[in-house]
Amino acid sequence: MKRFLAVIMAAVVAFSTMPLAFAADVTPVILVSGFGATTLVKDGEAVFPPSLNTILDAVGINEDLTVEKAISELEIWLQDEGYVVQLAAIVSRMMENIRVNSDGTSAYDVEPIISGAENTSLAAFKEQDMLDYVPYTGSEFLDMESIGDRIGDENVFNFTYDWREDYNLVADEFKGYIDDVLELTGADKVSVYSISQGCLVVGQYLYKYSELEQTDKVIFDTPVLGGSTFVADLLTPGRTNLNFPVILSLVSDVLHAEIDIAGISPILEGDFIMGAIDIGKLQCILPVVLPCIAFWQMVPVDMFEEKAAALLDSKEHAEVIEAVRVFHKGFMSNITETFEKATEHGSVISIKACTGFDIVTDSNAYSDSIVDMEYSCGAICAPYGESFPEDYVQAVDNGKNSISPDRTVDISAGYWPDRTWVFNGLYHGQAEWCPKSLALLEELLYTDNIKDAYSSYDFPQFIQSESPTSDISMRFINTNSNFLLLDDGREEYTMVIKNVSKKNAVVINSVNCDNGAVTFDNPCGTVLASGESMNIAVSASEAKSGKITVKYAEMKNMFETMEKSFGVTVLEKYSGATADDNMPENSGIQYVFKNIIGFFIDVFNKIISFFKF
Repeated sequence: MKRFLAVIMAAVVAFSTMPLAFAADVTPVILVSGFGATTLVKDGEAVFPPSLNTILDAVGINEDLTVEKAISELEIWLQDEGYVVQLAAIVSRMMENIRVNSDGTSAYDVEPIISGAENTSLAAFKEQDMLDYVPYTGSEFLDMESIGDRIGDENVFNFTYDWREDYNLVADEFKGYIDDVLELTGADKVSVYSISQGCLVVGQYLYKYSELEQTDKVIFDTPVLGGSTFVADLLTPGRTNLNFPVILSLVSDVLHAEIDIAGISPILEGDFIMGAIDIGKLQCILPVVLPCIAFWQMVPVDMFEEKAAALLDSKEHAEVIEAVRVFHKGFMSNITETFEKATEHGSVISIKACTGFDIVTDSNAYSDSIVDMEYSCGAICAPYGESFPEDYVQAVDNGKNSISPDRTVDISAGYWPDRTWVFNGLYHGQAEWCPKSLALLEELLYTDNIKDAYSSYDFPQFIQSESPTSDISMRFINTNSNFLLLDDGREEYTMVIKNVSKKNAVVINSVNCDNGAVTFDNPCGTVLASGESMNIAVSASEAKSGKITVKYAEMKNMFETMEKSFGVTVLEKYSGATADDNMPENSGIQYVFKNIIGFFIDVFNKIISFFKF
């Protein structure tokens, strides 16, 4: 026995001196961006998003632009009642380069600024000094460079594509791209992180090619899996309603500006501004992109025929209509089945969806402001601004708490409910702006630690956003969410109020529950510095839902009271992990012995892996 232990210890010592590179294989990561993230070029010049030169040419300025000249031009425009027409002409000139023919093909020879696996690894982008053209580098999305720091720049790739094209064709391109990544890296599989529109590319790839078993972890972030009412609203004749408070709040988050600019929305809601927007849509945008197949494929299946009948000609746009119908009848009508098949072939699929806002086109639907919850993850939702009635029962009796704590979302009938995480109060695409969102995505991308949406205390299925522009967050310790599990009054039976702002201290004026579902002493005058929390002992006597409202003020402006409400539900039984589950399963000598055994098993597996050919 002693000799056996000596051999094992010698192997451990020898193995500990080996380079880390030998310890484990690296799975390459491919990022698939959304609308407009891939720069499109014509004759070597960026046309969308337009370059500065393109904008200056469209405006008619052919010299160096200075601040003084910009202000002068703006003043001239504002004094001219016809400036809206001038602006429309400028937008038209910029949009012209991405014009789409009636059959859905590009009117001009436009292509991604760079493409191919060999040219689009993070290492290649750095060598070519093209980081400014890389989606997700230094942006609000999942940062490509941070992934490179974890697994090496040569193992991070960015699939660039023409986001106007049929997803069926782009999925074929993506399959070829994965083939090239596997050949370049020598890996057996890749992991994929997709966001927004890019999720349809990945979804269609899985629909067609999952049996090839090329993908390991596949993450869909704020996905347009079932379409978007926002896109459908834009592809509608006549005026499009716009929710300017939501739009301005979204802009604030995108800019990561902890200032409230929603107050200027009344200025934008007048007929003059709306008339300018109508001109932009009807005269500048729709004529250019009306036959764009990818846009029509983002219209939900149940809306397409009505929308298409109003704008598309059955003969002139026959190819477009057919491509959309094929896609809708394929992947978009078989999302769950596609994920099941991919899972059978070794993929681990996860969805991160966001809610809490109306759509920017004022469509009365819970969403991340761009994509409805109904279509991002298949959830059943109450009308925006309302919650399910008291007698509402979740659609599928799956033994889980599938109705969100604020009773606005029922995930039980979703596309992939066991591995869907829902963030309340986080806008579309703001993956890194909320620390919890970033931590979840990294955990899903790099590890196998999370079995499903019910097994992790750190990442419960329903998570309250802690983005700095949210100001205040709230959770109960025993579930780490806004579910309160009836307990026996231990320390975990506590509510946590946190100041999530990065720069503003706040004073908590009051905390109240509207119907007594949760009772506690009301704090008053508590000051929370940036990132600081306060714990409030709570009690509850029955399973019940309610709303907790926090009234607070920023220390720099004590005379302006703000408030934020959180829907909460008290449960007798909770299907997720609790604070107790977050503790080590064993203690003392049992815990030590368990970890020693686990250590030796891990070392043994690494030794075997090292000697494999």
